[in-house]
Amino acid sequence: MKKRIINIFVFILVSLPVLAQTGDMFNRFRLAQSYEQAGEFEKAKNIYEDLFKAEPDNFQFFDALNKIYVQQKEFDNSILIIERRLKSNPQDINLKGLLGATYYQKGDEAKAFSIWDEALETAPQNIITYRIIANYAIEKRAFNKAIEYLSMGKEINDENFAISYELANLYSLFMKYTEAAEEYCSVLLKMPKQLNMIQGRISQYINKPEAMVPTIQVVGKYAKENENINFYSLLAWLYMENDEFDKAFDVYLTIDSKSNSAGMELYNFAVRSFQEKHFDEASKSYKKIIDNYPSSPFFFNAKIGYAKTLEATLDQKNNNEHNSWKPFYNTIYINKQDYNEVLDAYSDLIQKNRGTEIEAEASYRVGLINKEKFVNYDEAVKYFEKVTKDFAMSKFAVLAYNALAEIKIFQNDLKSAADFYTKVPSVPRCPEEDKIHSWLMKAKIEFWCGAFQNSLKLLKNVTRNLSDNDANDAIELGMIINTTKNDSLNLLEFAKAELLLYQKKFAPALEIYTKLSANENLLSVKDKALIRIAEVKIALDNLPEAIVHLNQIGELKEKNIYSDWALFLLGKLYQFGISDFTKARETYEKLLANFPNSLYLDTARENITKLKENTKNTL
Repeated sequence: MKKRIINIFVFILVSLPVLAQTGDMFNRFRLAQSYEQAGEFEKAKNIYEDLFKAEPDNFQFFDALNKIYVQQKEFDNSILIIERRLKSNPQDINLKGLLGATYYQKGDEAKAFSIWDEALETAPQNIITYRIIANYAIEKRAFNKAIEYLSMGKEINDENFAISYELANLYSLFMKYTEAAEEYCSVLLKMPKQLNMIQGRISQYINKPEAMVPTIQVVGKYAKENENINFYSLLAWLYMENDEFDKAFDVYLTIDSKSNSAGMELYNFAVRSFQEKHFDEASKSYKKIIDNYPSSPFFFNAKIGYAKTLEATLDQKNNNEHNSWKPFYNTIYINKQDYNEVLDAYSDLIQKNRGTEIEAEASYRVGLINKEKFVNYDEAVKYFEKVTKDFAMSKFAVLAYNALAEIKIFQNDLKSAADFYTKVPSVPRCPEEDKIHSWLMKAKIEFWCGAFQNSLKLLKNVTRNLSDNDANDAIELGMIINTTKNDSLNLLEFAKAELLLYQKKFAPALEIYTKLSANENLLSVKDKALIRIAEVKIALDNLPEAIVHLNQIGELKEKNIYSDWALFLLGKLYQFGISDFTKARETYEKLLANFPNSLYLDTARENITKLKENTKNTL
């Protein structure tokens, strides 16, 4: 026992200097790293050299020294230490790749390629060897050589799909889109479950110039030559990405015939077509399901989709979209009788789907058509109340409460409107944004009624989440109330005008805004009244006067907090209202120059880009 204790004591005494030395080297290594990060490369290099000399087998010291040699362009020193290490590890593929990389950076490409070629002979049947050396080539941007190495590896084992993915990525970088598509299709041919992965990778470059056509050609060829249905799915997706929904529809007919999915694929295509406003293709797809799959679980969803598509097509014919750039406008529907066919379709769905979500949606849409198109509020209310009563837990209950509240606002029954908004948050699983919107609308109603303090309390609920779309409106309304609450009479006049504007009673609202804008003591109310005058004149299609007014506000710059909005709206007026694209572009550019922190910069830049493209297309 005594002898054992003595041995342990001796071991500790011997080990202490070694441990101290190791700790010292580690501290020096960290010091060198600090020098390197500070840009003092010579000091860092000197320490790394001392450490490497002391422990040449330590990879961490070797790697740090080699990197600083390369960074300082001391390529001969880098070559020297790599070759020294290779003598001890002659089969190390990474060291050979590193040596070739140094020669490549030195400018001796021939030597680099020779070293990399020889490295492949170390394990010529191991596909990992080819990938390692290809990665060194990629790091040094020797892409053609990387493609060569990966192609060689693929010849050895074409079941390794990682190589095909790497090749496809390189081909796409070099804009060799045909070759990239060939690689992806070769993977899909053997691994159908890779469809989503392949689609995701193609999506990263497919919108680049000259990428779409060759990709469609290759995928189309594979679709014809193989029974793999995934090629048709990929082809249809490409057509949709290229906005060729008519061709995508034809492909989906083939997919439908091959898949035995009871119309599921056609239904998914119809939903996307509807979302992208390709109503003809959506309509045809829904009709195919209705005609061919009466027992399909998608049958009634297709029927309601078909009715919604018919409604959307009629809306498109009424062409109210040309007014969508305006802050406020009256929607005009011509040939209202055409909507009777849509109402019949929804009524049929209601009769055949009692107690289902389809009945809830169909009832809501019947109410909406009566409200928006026929302005038959009594009939609309009947259907909306049916939804809130019979489908209280449905998402359509939220929409119905909002519609009922809006009708009551138009009828000047603000108390009932507030009651409906109060019910919105109580709907189970009500989306947070709908809850917030209901609070904002209740705050506006309190404001319109002159209950300014109540309005401020409700606005606090809205501004808790500043990322919500309604937060800016809440902040603005709160600012107007707080800065004008001591002048309650004028604030009440402004509130009256805001209610009239919401009710689309533009002429009487304009009278009040004009009166308020002349009062120099109203601060934020005056600023808002000035911009409202321009917005109302746009709603009344008095565009020449609106142009003059917006120009005047835009010139005020910091003197009016809405000056940037005035310029942005003026740009839209030129672009969409009178098609003066030169003036539109000049106005957007003025906005960018005068208001670099404006909320409208991104949209202004997008519009400038579109205007430039339109100019090119007309030349």
